[in-house]
Amino acid sequence: MNKAGAIIIAAAAAAASVSAAKAQLAPNMSSGPIDITGDRLQVEDEVATWTGNVRAVQGETILTAKKLIADLDGGGSFSRIRAIGDVRYSSGKEAITGKKGVYDAATRTITISDNVVVTQGEQVMTGGELIYWIDTGKILFTAEKGRRIRGIFYAKDADKQS
Repeated sequence: MNKAGAIIIAAAAAAASVSAAKAQLAPNMSSGPIDITGDRLQVEDEVATWTGNVRAVQGETILTAKKLIADLDGGGSFSRIRAIGDVRYSSGKEAITGKKGVYDAATRTITISDNVVVTQGEQVMTGGELIYWIDTGKILFTAEKGRRIRGIFYAKDADKQS
């Protein structure tokens, strides 16, 4: 696999009213709008919580979860975003699923955990936790205790390789 893709979990921010934050759901789209929908939104103190069929879209990138919690900073941006329950990230070329996801703005990382499955075309990898560094594209995939990372890869036909 070239790389797991940008597993970028992001959301909008809210203060007294809901407003867009400086968020990056898709690579190279930090200034593009993010469209977030859910069955319910609650804003309290500096935490915005979307619940029920949550869907965040930026460009071709889609993030879905049962719940999305954005911790806000004083400037209207987020410091951390947590996605909980049936988390799925899709960029159109690859998809990553797991039970939980966390975006940390300070470290610029995304962590997906609990039964992670990465699919890129026919290639499939499974494991316990995946960390993705947004700025470098580096990934770290670790296994759950007592288990191992598994990958299924298909080689390209020699005639079709460029």
